Amino acid sequence: MTASRLVLPQNTPSPRTHTASSPRFLLAIILVLPLALTFGSLAGFAIGRIAAPPTSYRDQRLAEIAAELRHIDGDYLLASGDSHVVRWRVRQFCGLPVVNAGVDGATAADTDGILTQLALPRPPRAIILTVGTNDANRKRFRDPPQAVTRFGQAFRPLLRRLSHKADLVIVTGVPHIDIRQVGGFSAEAAAAIGATAETSCRKEASCRVARSFSADDTLTDGLHLADADYQRAYGRIAPTLCAAIAAKSPPPATRQNADAGAP
Repeated sequence: MTASRLVLPQNTPSPRTHTASSPRFLLAIILVLPLALTFGSLAGFAIGRIAAPPTSYRDQRLAEIAAELRHIDGDYLLASGDSHVVRWRVRQFCGLPVVNAGVDGATAADTDGILTQLALPRPPRAIILTVGTNDANRKRFRDPPQAVTRFGQAFRPLLRRLSHKADLVIVTGVPHIDIRQVGGFSAEAAAAIGATAETSCRKEASCRVARSFSADDTLTDGLHLADADYQRAYGRIAPTLCAAIAAKSPPPATRQNADAGAP
């Protein structure tokens, strides 16, 4: 009888080999797992940042304006329009706090949309409106007459809407443009747009024209005054604005009676 011989499969590890590899396997898991979790978290964070839509300048500006409006207690003035308003950094005017709702690059249509999105805590005593420069950007029209037509189509509804938000609207006019310093804008269109704004204002009972800008104003870039000069420029509207506010103010006795009846 031939003695049988047990043959083990070649790929079957011996008990000694399995026992020796187990600690190394556990050590590898301990070292690799935290790294994998860390890289996974970083990748997810990066993907999340890429997927999240960036906040636009307009959204940021609207949030800033809304926050300022929430902190207003009592009467106030609302300044609205384009970068000329943004650069008018004043806190009080005619004895009232000023909420600056200007947005860089805004056209008449943009200003209308921006003011529509704002929740005013109460009607302002007056709205100061400066808009039209960006409507004179050549990217927006074929020729100056078309620019004026488009501006008028946006400005007249804007003015009517503002007249429902406040008893007084002040239109300041449009600064002149120095085409020697800046390209892409039409000085002819800007002048005609300013005239259209004033004509439209005079047709509204609640609107007053008070020019804040002069042909003698020095422009730093062909479009804007130096920041310090905006205080002087807007100071030109003070006689018209302050007098109109005073004329619309109730007499002291009326205010006292109203306060007495308040809870």
